[in-house]
Amino acid sequence: MSIAPLNIAQAADLVDLSIQKIFEKTSEPEPQYTKYFNVRTTEDYYEKDSSLSGLGEADFVDENAAIVSDVPLQGYDKTYTQNMCGIIVSFTWKMLRILASQMA
Repeated sequence: MSIAPLNIAQAADLVDLSIQKIFEKTSEPEPQYTKYFNVRTTEDYYEKDSSLSGLGEADFVDENAAIVSDVPLQGYDKTYTQNMCGIIVSFTWKMLRILASQMA
């Protein structure tokens, strides 16, 4: 997907001398997923989980009765792969020089 770079026509206020200050507007929304998921950081590209299942519920044992044994089963492995998200913005050379002078 090719998008034209940001140019002066799209941000004419940057060259308007009557405008005294340009404010950068960014959004930093509160992440909602942390309310529903356990979140932790990692440096590993892959992480794996496995499980054991199949144990029945423990039962009361009468005096001198044999205790029933049970053997758990290994479950399936779950692999988590880390992903990176990002965005890039392109500027014309002239627009970049104007932005740099506004930030200084």
